[in-house]
Amino acid sequence: MAVSKLVDSGQPFVNEPDIQRTTFAVDAPGRFFCNTWDEAVSAQQGRPFDVVIVGSGMYGGYLAAKLYEFGGDLPEADRPRVLVLESGPFLLAEHIQNLTGMGDAFDLPARDLIDEATQGRGDKIDPGRLFVRHHRCVGGKSPFWGGWAPRLTEEDLAQWPAEVREYLLQAGRPDGYEYVEREIGARPTADFMSGKLLDALLARVRESLPGDPRLAFVDDAPIAVLGQSPGSGLFSMDKFSSLALLLSAVRDDIGRAKNKGGDAARRLFLVPNAEVLRLETQSGAVRQVVAALRDFAEPENRSRARVVRLDVQPGAVVVLAGNTVNSTRLALNSFPRPRQMSPTGELMGRNLMAHVRSNFIWKVDRKKLIGDTVLGTNLQTAALHVQGAANTAKGRGRFHFQFYAAPNMDTNAFPGASNNPEEFLYRMVPSVEEYERMLKAQEGLGTRIVVGIRTCGETFGDKTTPVDTSNAVSWMNVSPFGGAGDDVYVEGGREVRVPKAFANLVETAADRQVRDAQDGAAFALIERLTGLPTGAAGSRDPAAPVELIAENKDRIGTTFHDSGTLWLGADPAASVTDVNGRFHHVANAACVDQAIFPTVGSANPVPTGLALARKAARAIIDRHRPAPPPAGGEAGFEPLYKGDFAADGWKYAGPRFDGQVPFFDVQVGGPVLGAGVGSPFFDSVLGVLWFSKRTFRDFVLRLEWRTFDGAANAGVLLRAPEPAQLDADHFYNSAVEVQIDERGFAFDATNPGNSFYGSPLHRTGAVYGLFPARSWAAKRVNSRVPGRDAYWNLFEITLRGPNVEVRLNGQIVSGGTLQNPLPAGAANAPNTDPARKRSDGFLGLQCHTEVVQFRNIRVKTL
Repeated sequence: MAVSKLVDSGQPFVNEPDIQRTTFAVDAPGRFFCNTWDEAVSAQQGRPFDVVIVGSGMYGGYLAAKLYEFGGDLPEADRPRVLVLESGPFLLAEHIQNLTGMGDAFDLPARDLIDEATQGRGDKIDPGRLFVRHHRCVGGKSPFWGGWAPRLTEEDLAQWPAEVREYLLQAGRPDGYEYVEREIGARPTADFMSGKLLDALLARVRESLPGDPRLAFVDDAPIAVLGQSPGSGLFSMDKFSSLALLLSAVRDDIGRAKNKGGDAARRLFLVPNAEVLRLETQSGAVRQVVAALRDFAEPENRSRARVVRLDVQPGAVVVLAGNTVNSTRLALNSFPRPRQMSPTGELMGRNLMAHVRSNFIWKVDRKKLIGDTVLGTNLQTAALHVQGAANTAKGRGRFHFQFYAAPNMDTNAFPGASNNPEEFLYRMVPSVEEYERMLKAQEGLGTRIVVGIRTCGETFGDKTTPVDTSNAVSWMNVSPFGGAGDDVYVEGGREVRVPKAFANLVETAADRQVRDAQDGAAFALIERLTGLPTGAAGSRDPAAPVELIAENKDRIGTTFHDSGTLWLGADPAASVTDVNGRFHHVANAACVDQAIFPTVGSANPVPTGLALARKAARAIIDRHRPAPPPAGGEAGFEPLYKGDFAADGWKYAGPRFDGQVPFFDVQVGGPVLGAGVGSPFFDSVLGVLWFSKRTFRDFVLRLEWRTFDGAANAGVLLRAPEPAQLDADHFYNSAVEVQIDERGFAFDATNPGNSFYGSPLHRTGAVYGLFPARSWAAKRVNSRVPGRDAYWNLFEITLRGPNVEVRLNGQIVSGGTLQNPLPAGAANAPNTDPARKRSDGFLGLQCHTEVVQFRNIRVKTL
């Protein structure tokens, strides 16, 4: 008799553990690791969430675990609280290959990335499935991925921002590729793959490479498995999955908080079956998360989902960590880039990339391949990584081979082993008898070795062609059609419509050149290894020294490697996210999945994605710690503020707020100069406090500042004229201003309707209107939360001749060369050109909106 579908009783557990039972199981793992939405929201009585992560997959789970781990070094009050929202259910607690007999679970949570039936663009879109189905469950693809994990080459990274490239390639520190490779088990390799067949093939391939200029090097297979114990008395870590890190962190957090107030004291929550529909954005910042809680009995029935909302605090950050398509869809539906920032159209959705891949299997004469090498009695499965490149119309395209070989023979236990070089790879062995049966499939010398080559090659993204304008390049967008082009939910009797994703994924001529080169190089390598003439590797003759028994050229989009649509970069005008994955145009949103890759190379994106998620975790934690002291010491610096701005030589210019000068002296652990008015409410007017004792030409200015609300707006004025009139022509056009405004409000005085939020030219760290802030580096805003002091930020601003450099909390965030500056000593004449700045002038502080505080203002003349 078939099992029955379960129905929610609606009755809470009373006087018993709240662990649900099915016909076959007690759902202890799900209950031990996960929380309901209501439990997570109720826990905010302890403190609102500081980080909301959308997706618990490979990168979201890893990010959450590292935020918990790194945050443990902070004082208790500063440790970020993290909420992870996952659209699917809890299924597995580790990689599927670390379990036995679980193969059927692979397809259970697989879902289409794009609803092919609603593509509706037959002239432009391939009506077949564009992407392989992705796993929608806690852990995402993390419990299922293949594990072949090479890093991107230095040639790949040449097109990436220097800061990111240096981070990935650093050595000897707990970051970058080197550390992540150790963490996932890709290095060292000898603990997992070894044997005489491997040694013989490695030597033969190395000898053969010089015969083909397309091939660069061969190395041990970088497979993400830690096969040996890391230390005495410890189990091996086996096949890597970031899911294990996430779940370990959740349980550690539960144990830590058990005697400290329970959920109210916890720092990490995982909520499954919560699909984020939209991020409500206002004034350049995410203010609310809108999610649909799936009905467990009918998870695909959107009409039964419960739509819920979570307010986002001004200092919190929301991180997209699903996959390229879903993260891009959410971004486009939530916060499209302002049109003023995108004169050629929306950037998000361009640069869609995947991989071209083919699979070939040969049966090769044993003596032709390895001569008289005696293999011994251990299991002999070999795997090698071969790297190559091809010249194309778009430049050099990278590719690599996954090279497998095994002396397998068919047995009753393994009837197809002779045709599969991976038969005894990537599997958990539950018993000695099972291992002995495997050995029998390689018993004796045999006459053939089965060899497989899986080729994987780069595709080329297009960052310049606007989406939806050409079917010759790859891109994705959200449906503008409405109707069937929307997913529809119901909230309070009203429809909540969410436009679906659609994509144009094509294999271009340059992509095909990569595919042809890698496939040709694979056949040529087999021929050189065996000493046979060109064409021999294509033989289908079972009696030939080399018999091709299987070949399959995968369609583009079948590799789980879709990437690039939210690519990171140092130029806000030419990239979507910054070097830590934060959106250039949104104050508190970021992405840490494959969507942020500028290029895709040929490598599996996981090691690179994990390293970038680790970098993002460091950056988020840095927002919760004090600013580092400036490099170079304080010798030669002169203090400009000692606690009484009037006595220290500062003068105010501008209107008053309700009769008050909107600057004030206050003692907060030392002298602090406030800009704004805190009574009867927090606000300000547009005014300037300027240091009147002397002017400055070339100098380094250091000062600390902090804000208490995301709306705070102020500025640091440099080489300013005496503020006799605070208008553009007489003051602002001639002064250099470094902005403080996390929302990046760009005000157009000539056309206020053209003003917008999210401008890198007008956000914190920018040289106002001239040089954009290239990355986000300000500390978290603590909105006057009891028990949590606002963090101080450190500006170090250098002006030397026409050159300006702005450092925020130790990071260079902006700078450039002023064009045609006014000569030193120029009179305070009207200046109608806002790009032409003075060569000398006064220092000042601007008040604008809310309250900003300053301290430790000092200058060093150069």
